[in-house]
Amino acid sequence: MHLPEIQGETVVFHGIEEQKLRHFPLFGEAVDLRGPLTNEIHFTQGLDYTIDYEMGTIKRKEKSRIPNWQEHPMYGQVGIDHRVYPNYSNARYTCTINYSNVAGVSDAIEEKIIPKLMSPLFERLNTEKDYTYVVFGDSISTGAEASCKELAYHERFAAKLRSCYPNANIQVEMKAIGGESSRRGLERIEDVISMKPDLVTIGYGMNDQNRQPDGTNAISTEEFERNLSEMVLRIRQDTTADIILITPCLPNPNWMFASENVTDYADVIRCIGRASGVAVADVQRIWLEELAAGKSHESLLLNNLNHPNDYGHKLYYSALEPFLFL
Repeated sequence: MHLPEIQGETVVFHGIEEQKLRHFPLFGEAVDLRGPLTNEIHFTQGLDYTIDYEMGTIKRKEKSRIPNWQEHPMYGQVGIDHRVYPNYSNARYTCTINYSNVAGVSDAIEEKIIPKLMSPLFERLNTEKDYTYVVFGDSISTGAEASCKELAYHERFAAKLRSCYPNANIQVEMKAIGGESSRRGLERIEDVISMKPDLVTIGYGMNDQNRQPDGTNAISTEEFERNLSEMVLRIRQDTTADIILITPCLPNPNWMFASENVTDYADVIRCIGRASGVAVADVQRIWLEELAAGKSHESLLLNNLNHPNDYGHKLYYSALEPFLFL
């Protein structure tokens, strides 16, 4: 029987505390644990770590070669101001693990907002023509913290599109800017329109939700809704592009800029999708399921604040993947 392979799941170890794996490894089968950074170090089961197959957990051993995240300067801190740390990245502590999944990979998306309006996209892809995919959004959409360009979520998606539609000449145009909110994005929407795109993915919300000193958000949910709705309207008026809105992942709740109402921004995106008939790649729903299954924030965020690691970018891709099979 062929069992699904879990590739590139990330784990950050806290001393000798058990860390939950996303799925249950096949009982008794060795796993492949590597890291950090270049993944050139192969850790040894029984020497560096142990696995509880029944519980689906992995545990670092005393005197292991595996880095201990308890040595991270931000470990145990609340209300983290990353600006006071010369290096707040989790890169030195992030390990990757590959294993056979005994239970099989379930569909993490309970609700897919996939309107019939996406069908022209695939009609165009089936013809031999140039095809422009514009990536719009903040630093996550630029591919921030991906270890290489090919592992950024939009590049994974473009690569899969090319493999599914080999006759289409698919070009990726990067129009996302790090640190940007939806307000600034709307101000430069012409950057997208001028490309005459066939497909636009829009990923905002992380910077909009940022908690300000007075407890308010950088951009209110009301303005966020107006900004995204206007982006969709302008793109539809001036191009024939298909649009996919992307809900953001979750920031580290111990970060000083993480707001208590961060999930409201994903709710806004879902409402726009339903009201406007625009496709929604619901990353946040998948992210919440990862956390509910026992994954830690530091195992998903490479900068320990708000940027996904390679596994996190893979989760973003998994939210886009259903649109390949309409």
